[in-house]
Formats: sequence, structure tokens, C-alpha cells
Amino acid sequence: SQIAQALEESGGEGGGVSVTICAREFEVHVDLFVEEDGGKGRADELVAGMRERAGKYLFAEDERRVEEIVLDACRERGLTLATAESCTGGLVAARLTSVAGSSDVFLGGVVAYANEVKARELGVPEEILEGHGAVSAETAAAMAAGARERLGADVGVSVTGIAGPGGGSAEKPVGLVYLHAQEPGGALARELDFPGDRDAIRSRAAVAALHLLRTLLTRSRHSSV
Repeated sequence: SQIAQALEESGGEGGGVSVTICAREFEVHVDLFVEEDGGKGRADELVAGMRERAGKYLFAEDERRVEEIVLDACRERGLTLATAESCTGGLVAARLTSVAGSSDVFLGGVVAYANEVKARELGVPEEILEGHGAVSAETAAAMAAGARERLGADVGVSVTGIAGPGGGSAEKPVGLVYLHAQEPGGALARELDFPGDRDAIRSRAAVAALHLLRTLLTRSRHSSV
């Protein structure tokens, strides 16, 4: 609704330009369809107005997917990347490796579903798993750190959560997901509560993890300028 309002305040459709706003894959995509005769100037005005009113939500003005943006951001800074996933079961890694040429940035990932695998393969301390649980901010942070250390990467991102349909509780309901991203200049973490079925929760968590990475890498790049 905020994007639709920004579109309306920027002048809306007309003048050779039609617009569609579509929510998909936990993102909002705005597509402009421009008529050859007289539509380009109007489209430029509309884009400028949308950028002014909704620029803080903007992550791309081209056809690149978020995984491409993440890989490009790492590539620009000479950083390598690794993943540590629990409830998403490798979906983050799958999206990264769907991009041709990702091997120069993405080193690999660990799918650590069981607690013993989190401890053995990622070095998550037993006291964190016992004291906070597998689905916790503390475990997510340890998983990301473990991915960086064990795979020798500069950047690590982790996902742990409860995808359902069972396994939830009043304290930790189905849909609860913790994300953590680390790189040499800092870290970002998020706690999210996703609606939907198992597939929706898993896919949304994977997209959210990629956007967390994008935010961290973009913030760090800008702060170093």
C-alpha cells in the first residue's frame, strides 16, 4: 500500500505509461510499460517521483535478482561468501549457485539440521544450544561465525527457524526465523515471524536472508567510502 501511495503521489499512470505493482517472493516489483510515442519523458518523471518517495525501500532498478546483487557486492570488494542453513535446507545456497559465475564468490554451505551437526560442523557451542535452543538469535550468530571459520569465507549468513507444520510452541511458534549475517566490517541480525505453510516460510526465509546480506554489504560499502 505504501508503494501504491508513492506511485499515486508521483502522478500515477497515464501519459503513455502504465504500471503494475506485484508482490512476489517477499519483494514488491514495480514494472513500467512505456509507449514509444511520448511515454519516455513521463516514465522518467514517474521513476524520479517514486525514487524520492520510496527510495529507502529500493534495492534495484534493473532486472537483477537479489542473489545477483549480493554476489556483485561481494565481488566488488573481493569478498568470499558461505552459508549455514537449518530450516531452509540449502535454499539460500541454491539461489546463489543459480547465478552463472557465482563460484568466484560463493565457497559453499553447510545444511546443519540436527543440533549435533550444528555443533560438530559449525562449532556452535553446546551451552548455546542447551541454553537458548537451536532456534535462537544466539545460535544463528554462532552458525554464521562457524560458516566463515570452517569454510574460510569472509562473509557468512545463517538461517534457523521453525518451518512447521509441527514443532512450534507458545514461546517459539511456527514461522519464527532468526537470520544472521557477518562480514569483516560488522554484522546484522533479524528475528522474523512468517505466516504461511512450510514452503512459504522456507522460501521467505531464504529471500530475507539474501536481503539481510545485501543490506549488510551495501551498508559496509557506503560506510567505507
